[in-house]
Amino acid sequence: MDTYNNITNDIFKESSLTYDQKFKQLFAKKIFLAPVLKNIIPEYKELNLETIEELITTHSNVKVNPQVYNSDDSGKGNEAETHYDVLADCVLPDGETICVGFFFDLEMQRESNPGYPVPKRGVYYCCRLISRQIENLGEESYNQLKPVYSVWILINNIPKHLRNSIYSAKLSGYSNKESIDISKLNSQIDLIHLYLVYLSEDFKYEENQENLIKYLQSVFIKQVDNPEFNPYYEYSSKIKKEVDEVMTIRESFEARGEARGEARGEARGMIKGRIAFLLEAGYPDTKIIEYLTTMKKNPLTLEQAEKFLEEYCEEYPD
Repeated sequence: MDTYNNITNDIFKESSLTYDQKFKQLFAKKIFLAPVLKNIIPEYKELNLETIEELITTHSNVKVNPQVYNSDDSGKGNEAETHYDVLADCVLPDGETICVGFFFDLEMQRESNPGYPVPKRGVYYCCRLISRQIENLGEESYNQLKPVYSVWILINNIPKHLRNSIYSAKLSGYSNKESIDISKLNSQIDLIHLYLVYLSEDFKYEENQENLIKYLQSVFIKQVDNPEFNPYYEYSSKIKKEVDEVMTIRESFEARGEARGEARGEARGMIKGRIAFLLEAGYPDTKIIEYLTTMKKNPLTLEQAEKFLEEYCEEYPD
């Protein structure tokens, strides 16, 4: 099994140098982000993409607005480190500035789960972006706080009812007195905006999908210059070559991941078959573990052997 672990480590090491970096380079391009921002930021809705492109400054793995942001956030005290894949400073048409944090959940393995509730993590990231402004601007600078946007693009293990949908959440309030106009108060807390963009693993196209869904799916299926798939095809055609290259790399890693999964499955099946034979032959657990840890080909560690035996006995209790 160590052999398979080594293969896995090598693949992920390679992917962090190629696949992940290529994605960040693509997603940090203003020409890539402009259609996304047009569908996310209300003040950009009516602007053309060329104008939006002029209003944003993107950063990937570098210091972002050094007086306020940094792409690696060590947090306070025991807070967990926060890493931002892509951050963008966005100037609004009226001259105001907001910060948009983009977080992409693009796992190599289709069967992977992030291991945490994405909505909760998205809210936490928004809060960190807010709190860090005070850290740098000072305790008396609440009037200078800028709105933040956290956008997550998810493609893995999406429940059927969520596929090709967009979930958004923001801060708002209400008053127990209907006569009170709370619009001013709401405008003062309108700081956090979370967007979860759920795609589908097959990137199925449907006519009634939102433009943001259509655009992102055209990227993943390498159809950014195709008017049948991308509502912004004329604008996006300028990055077709780079999109196709990145998505080809992605497909290659996924294919290798599936092959690795099949190999793991065969290895696990072989080991469980040997456990079954030894149990039927009357061997005690200690002898079975001894056998598994001394096999001539790919011997298991003691911990691995004990786990395999435990899993087998749970799966076949009789």
